[in-house]
Amino acid sequence: MINYSGYMQKRELDKLPLIGSQRPLQTAKAFLACRPWLEAQGLQFAGTFVKGIAVGLAPLSVVQPINTAGIAVLAVLAITKLGERPSISDWLGIGTIVVGLLMLGRSLIGVPSKAFSYNPVVLWFFVIFFFAVAGVSLFSGITKKGEQAPNLIAVGSGVLVGITAVLIKLAWNDFGSRFWLHGFRHALASPFIWMVFFLPFITLILDQMAMQRGKAIVVVPITTGMSNLIPIIIGILAMHEPMPSSAGMFLLRLGSFVFIIGGAVILSLRKTEESGARPDGRRVGSSIRQAGEEARAS
Repeated sequence: MINYSGYMQKRELDKLPLIGSQRPLQTAKAFLACRPWLEAQGLQFAGTFVKGIAVGLAPLSVVQPINTAGIAVLAVLAITKLGERPSISDWLGIGTIVVGLLMLGRSLIGVPSKAFSYNPVVLWFFVIFFFAVAGVSLFSGITKKGEQAPNLIAVGSGVLVGITAVLIKLAWNDFGSRFWLHGFRHALASPFIWMVFFLPFITLILDQMAMQRGKAIVVVPITTGMSNLIPIIIGILAMHEPMPSSAGMFLLRLGSFVFIIGGAVILSLRKTEESGARPDGRRVGSSIRQAGEEARAS
């Protein structure tokens, strides 16, 4: 659902104003007036809601790799419906992420689950660290406006999506504890719930920026890879989710992390084609600059 929504969004984004090229209110009106784009958002939030239920019922390190299976759907749609032509490096990056996730899935077989718990010091160290990583990546992607800008925005967005998954896990636990001890009204005061509601709106805007400026077949795997890697790391190191006991499966798990990170890096370092253009004839990487020049000229 989430990845098919990504295809729907990319299909409409090429027809909508480039985010940052005009006043925010005008951009918002154009997006809200586009019914197919709104339908894509409905599917996106529905998929996220279902994923939230899965995160509450199973370990993050199990749910997140399964969630990444949708990359294949997006890749097929981007090639057959959007006319995007992946390069060799694109296939290498996507393939590396998929192989890493298959390795991770195999390493999860036979590993017993345990009751939810976490180390708050380790947890918040990683949460703050990854927030900083997202901030640096987004700052570079938004301010530099270079060939790698959409990929850097996708990295930052993916990290924030991954942190959101962690917060969903915490929100489930905190809400349940407050509900059984003090009732529904007190449960709604959980700060994790409000953070979970707030962050998706930020990542929504960032996702649109990345897909408008880059190819869906590149930016979506980056976002998905990073959004899966963050919860896996935090789930294992901070939430005490068990690692494989045998040496072979342990090395397979570590190797899967290397493949997932490596695939995201390969895609994020990809240089976009200079000939890539939006339907209005403007090159994606320079649309904002040209829009400003046209505004001054008028």
